[in-house]
Amino acid sequence: MFDKLKDIVTQLREVTSQINVEVIDGKSAAELVRISEDARRVIDGLRTSAIGRVGTTEAWRVGGSKNSAEWVALHTGVPIYEAQAVVILADQLRHLPQTVGAMNAGKISTAQAVEVARGATAEPHSEERLLNLAKSSTVRTLRDEASRVIAAATDEVERHKRIHKNRSLKSWIDPDGAFNLKACMTVANGALVMAALTPFQDEIFKAARKSGNHERPEAYAADALMALCENATTKQISTSGIKTTRPNAVINIRVDIDALKRGRTEHGEVCEIAGVGPIPVATATEYLGKAFLKLLVLDGVDIKTVAHMGRAIPAPLRTAIEERDRVCQVPTCDMSVGLEIDHIVPFAEGGAASLENLVRLCKRHHLQKTHDGYRLEKIEKRPIDDMKGTPWRWRPPPDES
Repeated sequence: MFDKLKDIVTQLREVTSQINVEVIDGKSAAELVRISEDARRVIDGLRTSAIGRVGTTEAWRVGGSKNSAEWVALHTGVPIYEAQAVVILADQLRHLPQTVGAMNAGKISTAQAVEVARGATAEPHSEERLLNLAKSSTVRTLRDEASRVIAAATDEVERHKRIHKNRSLKSWIDPDGAFNLKACMTVANGALVMAALTPFQDEIFKAARKSGNHERPEAYAADALMALCENATTKQISTSGIKTTRPNAVINIRVDIDALKRGRTEHGEVCEIAGVGPIPVATATEYLGKAFLKLLVLDGVDIKTVAHMGRAIPAPLRTAIEERDRVCQVPTCDMSVGLEIDHIVPFAEGGAASLENLVRLCKRHHLQKTHDGYRLEKIEKRPIDDMKGTPWRWRPPPDES
């Protein structure tokens, strides 16, 4: 059965390689979209069901993955948030055979299946009605109806507790290099956020109207968030009875010294806020007057000489390690919060507190290395002052290899 499916995939690749989209007319392009969507829906249904089976059989445990979502992200190349979404959907579909059938038949898209599953999980008797609605409405209409089903089927207090438990604030850099922020919280907490932003947004809007500079409300909201943050990270201090402001934030900026002198970066150079993303050199120098900085000038500190024979890690060495290892150094892990510094050669075995012998790991991988026999193995030797980090191979215990 799998061989037949593999043959179909091979044939599909061959057929698609022979289609030159640039020379077909608009009508043919529209037909190609419809055909591609049919194929995508069928494959998405099969893939989602298979991911669900990986979860129920716990096949994701092989290789030391933390959970099913981490395994999916590793083996499919999707972001962890997307992997988490499909794992949740796969788990819900185990109890919704009609929705699984509709997905496998290509009758509904993954986005529609998410909304049907969301509502039908709260109220199983609504599954058929939501599936019928999916055939004749937009995803937004379906989402609204699923929300109504959930509201009617669940206790208001319990729903509030669940939303609060699942609260989140996520940030990422998109392909264009823009910083994105996404938050999820209860309506009450959201109202507090908006109440804090509104005065700033109103002032910004009034100033823009006076100057004749008209922009989108979303732009004013973004400016209001920045004003709120600047207000929160600047504290008043009194000197001889005169109040002045002082920055109360710490920003880690790493920049090549040549770029700093030149005022711009060239190929191969960096100027970025550590853990956030690239910024212009002019912005970095502007921030020099606005916040306390750990300004890491890449050619300005000889970190090769920083070492310490005790267990304690000196501040300059800690700063260098935190800058070099901004995420857990296990290749399959992208955890950036709560990282711990580990001695590659244990301190008890004479391992020094040096840049070469220290690495940052997330708590889970640190515990696996310390107690479960996992180990890091260097696979490529680089100069120890390479601030981009050293690549490692994560080796399981001998009995799991």
